[in-house]
Amino acid sequence: MCFTKIRKLMNQLKTSESNYQDLTEKYNLRNQKFEIRIQEELEKNRQKDLLLIRHSRFAAIGEMISSMGQQWLQPLNSLSLLIQDVREASEFNEIDDQYIDRFTVEGLAQINVMSGIVNDLRKFYQLNTEKIFFSVGDSIEDALTMFSSSLKNHNIQVSFEYRGQHIGYGYPNEFSQVMVILFSIFRDTFVDKNIKKRKLVIKLEESKECVIVEVFENSGGIDPAHIQKIFDPDFSTRSGVSGLHHCIAKMVLEKMDGRISVENTSDGAKFQIALPRYAVSTEPEGVSV
Repeated sequence: MCFTKIRKLMNQLKTSESNYQDLTEKYNLRNQKFEIRIQEELEKNRQKDLLLIRHSRFAAIGEMISSMGQQWLQPLNSLSLLIQDVREASEFNEIDDQYIDRFTVEGLAQINVMSGIVNDLRKFYQLNTEKIFFSVGDSIEDALTMFSSSLKNHNIQVSFEYRGQHIGYGYPNEFSQVMVILFSIFRDTFVDKNIKKRKLVIKLEESKECVIVEVFENSGGIDPAHIQKIFDPDFSTRSGVSGLHHCIAKMVLEKMDGRISVENTSDGAKFQIALPRYAVSTEPEGVSV
């Protein structure tokens, strides 16, 4: 009788062990499938982020090409006048060595202006492969230079206030592109709201950990019901205001361990950007705003 019970218990134990192994295999298989699914979703999100950033670069390139075309108009007009003057000078026998020298100097000067605009554009869109220390003020100046024609054509006055060197850590060209994105957002907001006196005020400050950029605009501010959603890529309003460009600016800054936030003031909206002053990977504290 005792022997029979022992055999029965042994059989039950073997059955339990077999069931346990089956459950373990099923669990491991499900866990592997789950991990694969997680990796696939992460890759999809990464590709989506890359697509959004690429979209922002194409949009900014369009803005810059338009601005470059406007900046080329003046030197092209000057070259056109020089060429027309050659015929008149020929008719009146005014072409001599002095005339040729003047024509050459003035013509090359206008060509150099146009060449400089192209070089600025090429530099502006050159990808930074590694994070470096850079002057935040200089990067903002680069963005203002590239976007100056659009600002001028839309009667937007810009005041840029900073003193001394403000050295951040990240990708200088990408940071300039973020500023171009913000300038285009402000321009479109001014136009959509039909603001007459359009002003942007840019200020640079520093904390212990960050370089802080504050941009003030006077368009009347953002609807309080929308301000929490302004960085969502799928957000949009009936007036056509989209969160996509805000989201792209946020993503590019976060790639540099930076931050962006927005709040309303008495005149309009204030965007604040915080950029690390050091290599974040070597500092455990991270970025504080």
